[in-house]
Amino acid sequence: FPKNKIKVLLLEGVSQRGIQMLKDDGFQVEALKTALTEDELLEKIKDLHVLGIRSKTQVSKKVIDASNRLLAIACFCIGTDQVDLAAAQKKGVPVFNAPFANTRSVAELII
Repeated sequence: FPKNKIKVLLLEGVSQRGIQMLKDDGFQVEALKTALTEDELLEKIKDLHVLGIRSKTQVSKKVIDASNRLLAIACFCIGTDQVDLAAAQKKGVPVFNAPFANTRSVAELII
């Protein structure tokens, strides 16, 4: 599957460096600084291949069921509670997270 055909949506202010790395690698990337509502996600999810979220976006069964091409959901935060994991598993969509994504920020805050 050609990378330039893969559509990636990144929400909630994902790192500019990460966005640029995906673009440089040939992916079609749309990045938004905010979370989307369920209705907004339903509009975007239809032809999307990869969804990247943080902690505010809720990915419901309804959203997952509406996806036609979803290959993965990336949670750039500690957990995956904001995703209906049973619905994702049933549809064969892997969900992964980045549990240490905030480690540096927390360490800086403590110091």
